[in-house]
Amino acid sequence: MDHMDALERRDLKGRFLANKQENTFAVLDHDHTYVTVHESCQSSLDNCAYRQDDDDDDYDDDDDDDDDEDNNEKTDDDCLSHKAKEDFTIEGRRIVELSVLGKRLDKGCSKCACILKLSSCNGETRYGLGSILHVKCERCEEINYIPTGKRHGTNIWDVNTKLGAGMLFCGLGETVLNNLFAALNLPYVSSTTFKKRERETGIVFEAVADKTCDDAILEEKRKCEEHENYTASFDGGWQTRGSGRNYASLSGHGSMIGHHSGKVIAYSVRSKKCRSCEHDLNKNDHDCRKNWDKSAKAMESDMAIEMLHGLHSKDLHIKNLIMDNDSTTIARAKSTFDPTIQKIADFNHTKKNFTNKLYELKKSKRYQILGPKAIKHLGKCFAYAVKSNHDASSLKRNLDSIPFHVFGDHSKCEEAWCKFIKDPEGYKPRNLPYGKYLSGEHLLTDLVSIFSVFSNNAEKLCSTGSTQSNENFNRIIAAKNPKTHFYGGSESTCFRVAAAVAQKNIGHDSLIEVYERLLLSPGKHTAIHVQRMNKKRENDSVRQKGVAFKRRRLELKNAKSTQVFTSEIKEGTMYQSGVDLSNDDITSFEEIPDHVSIPNSTSLVTVDPTPNCSFLYFDLETTGFGPDADIVQLACVCGEESFNRIEISVSIDICKFLNVAFNCKERLFFVAILLLFTYYPCIYLLFFLFSYVHFPFLCVVYCVASICTCTCSVDCSCPSVCECSTDSSCSSVSTCCSVCIQYCSCVCLTACFSFHAL
Repeated sequence: MDHMDALERRDLKGRFLANKQENTFAVLDHDHTYVTVHESCQSSLDNCAYRQDDDDDDYDDDDDDDDDEDNNEKTDDDCLSHKAKEDFTIEGRRIVELSVLGKRLDKGCSKCACILKLSSCNGETRYGLGSILHVKCERCEEINYIPTGKRHGTNIWDVNTKLGAGMLFCGLGETVLNNLFAALNLPYVSSTTFKKRERETGIVFEAVADKTCDDAILEEKRKCEEHENYTASFDGGWQTRGSGRNYASLSGHGSMIGHHSGKVIAYSVRSKKCRSCEHDLNKNDHDCRKNWDKSAKAMESDMAIEMLHGLHSKDLHIKNLIMDNDSTTIARAKSTFDPTIQKIADFNHTKKNFTNKLYELKKSKRYQILGPKAIKHLGKCFAYAVKSNHDASSLKRNLDSIPFHVFGDHSKCEEAWCKFIKDPEGYKPRNLPYGKYLSGEHLLTDLVSIFSVFSNNAEKLCSTGSTQSNENFNRIIAAKNPKTHFYGGSESTCFRVAAAVAQKNIGHDSLIEVYERLLLSPGKHTAIHVQRMNKKRENDSVRQKGVAFKRRRLELKNAKSTQVFTSEIKEGTMYQSGVDLSNDDITSFEEIPDHVSIPNSTSLVTVDPTPNCSFLYFDLETTGFGPDADIVQLACVCGEESFNRIEISVSIDICKFLNVAFNCKERLFFVAILLLFTYYPCIYLLFFLFSYVHFPFLCVVYCVASICTCTCSVDCSCPSVCECSTDSSCSSVSTCCSVCIQYCSCVCLTACFSFHAL
């Protein structure tokens, strides 16, 4: 056979057909077997192997994997000379099926059956992640073509198909995967190969998703006792985040989940863009997914109507629809589908709407007392009322009484939920700020108006449902179709939503189902990982439904909120919209210092006190943490003796003096001195000497104040002048003098510190 005869024996895609002649070499067939082609065809085969699709041909219908090397301008001689280099080395890493590579190497040379060595490789033709190695026989110098993996269909490599399936299943794209390949020193994969393999596996994902939805419908019918009253939850989403003022997503999705099965029974996708149509208006034979030209806000209701009709055609007529309050879907459903369809409000969305109104009220009216703690308690009361009352009249009555309950008026409360009625003397509103009731007539009026909005709709709130399953499904879609990337210009968004539907319904087994439909072996490691993830999914579902998990989650949430709130108070305004524009004169930042840690008791035990030395522990309570706070309680303990003084009135000038004149440790020292004066009057002399050395002026004031009269607030029969020793009416002269001296010392210190502060 001459060269022209060999060129004529090609298929429609330009690949060589099998020929058996004397001088032949082996090439791969599509079903993993080997056939031979005439040696004179090698040049043309090499040229075909190095053929590269045009980068602009993103919509080519060819299914074979194209070579990713940029050799489309090379001639046959250039290819031959390139592959004939004896010093050729394969750079980087490759993904290799060891069984396929080992089996082919064991066969030896196709001409002389000599053992082949990978070290004799002098060329490579890449097809995505697959490769054909050109191994030269050391005996006859025959070039043997060794594949690194299996192929199926029309020259499609299994590894590339699984790459496309993994891309959809894991929510990755071409750029991220090529970055990963570059980090692993793997060859680059062209966008053409990515797109072809995505379309090959995406259609199968859609078929698997449709099958799982049909199975979910049968399961829903089987579990529903009232066959004429089916209930489903509905929710929609967009592939672009809405800012609250702008909803301009080019694609969106919606889902309906059976109330009893918890699986997706219907889903729909809307897309406003098709790059194939924009690329070439006359382009034919492409899978156009553009099906929407209205606003993004109108997508949700339209998808709901489509799914309701679709389920009705499958003998599943939805009578109750659980959904949020953010769209007019139920109004359209009653006008175009079934006038008797009923809406069940979603509890989580309803509670969120309620708390949002409270935050808006705080922002607009600037109620300081209506802080996060108060709003959290009001939301808890609202949730308890909605969950506990399934009768519209009782729900309305309880909602209307909540504002008065938090203001201390329990005349409208019920004993079933109000603890004040059960224990009027011992009840305290611990969940409200500072453990006190809310106050303010204007605040009460505003709260009553907010609660009335929900109490007037008590009939809608008395039977609430949950769209938590739909929110979980939206999270899966966000993982497979990230909102930071746009995939709605082709079929990619539809494929990724279908992959999410399949995973929601049957778990990670959906990946194995796709491989089986593609006639690919899932593989040992894939099966092990799928089994592990399914088991983890089941365990997490059981664990997250437990009371202990929910309680711990609430504790962590509260601890985090407390830590954030405390840090923001201590740090001041560190981040705020436009804060730099409104505070140009700020040159320094004042931050409340951290508290000083109390030393461990072990550090005190190690000290060996002398017989003449003892430890005195003291503490004080103030009205706040600022420098203008008042001291309201002083206490100390020394051995078996203790001292405690409550409701004392220390001049605010003392606090100012301590704050200005001394640092933190010195302030504690003076407080300790004050305690010692009140407990040990004999310390007078020590303080007088200390003042004489450091503050001579204080000694003058101290001496003058010490001879002044003081009013004793204790039950003592001694005169007001501190000369108890001359009074015979005192029952205990020493005790009486000690009491008088205690209060004289307080007055003296107050006079000294106040005078110094002035």
